[in-house]
Amino acid sequence: MAGPRPPDRMIPALTLHGGRTERYAGDYRFRPAAYGIAVREGRVLLGRSAFSGLWDIPGGAVEPWELLPEGLKREFFEETGVECEVEDAVHFAESFFAIFTNSYHSLRFYFRVRVPEDAILLPQRAEISDLNWVNPEQAVPEDFAPGDLAILRRVLGN
Repeated sequence: MAGPRPPDRMIPALTLHGGRTERYAGDYRFRPAAYGIAVREGRVLLGRSAFSGLWDIPGGAVEPWELLPEGLKREFFEETGVECEVEDAVHFAESFFAIFTNSYHSLRFYFRVRVPEDAILLPQRAEISDLNWVNPEQAVPEDFAPGDLAILRRVLGN
C-alpha cells in the first residue's frame, strides 16, 4: 500500500542567496541539521560560504544514524578543522529551503559549542572560503545567511 500522496501545490522556499522560489510539495525532503555557535570575547566563529559569499554558522545536515550533537561535531570539524565540545541547545528554526535542484523542509537546531583557545582554523575549501571570529554588532547585516544574524544577536543577548 502506497503512502499518502503530497498535496498538489507549490510551496514557497528561500534560496541560497536569500531570494524566494516555489517548488512542488512532493519535491521536499526533511533535512535535520545542527549548527554550532562558538563565542569568544563577543565574537562568533563564522565561515564564509563558498556558494553564497555570506557568513554562515558552522554546521550542517545530520545523518539518520547520528544524534544531533554527533552530527554537529562531525559537521563543525569538517567545515572548520576544529573539534568542538557541544554544550546547550539555544535555538530552533524551521523553513522550506531550495538549494540547487534540492528542496528541503529544513529543521535547524543551534547549540553553543566550545572550541580550544589554541585551535587552528582550517576551512573546508569546497564549502567555506574563509573562517573568522566576527563581531555581529560590527558586521553588515546583508553579509549573513538569512536568519543567522538575528540568532547570533539573541544568543549574545544583544
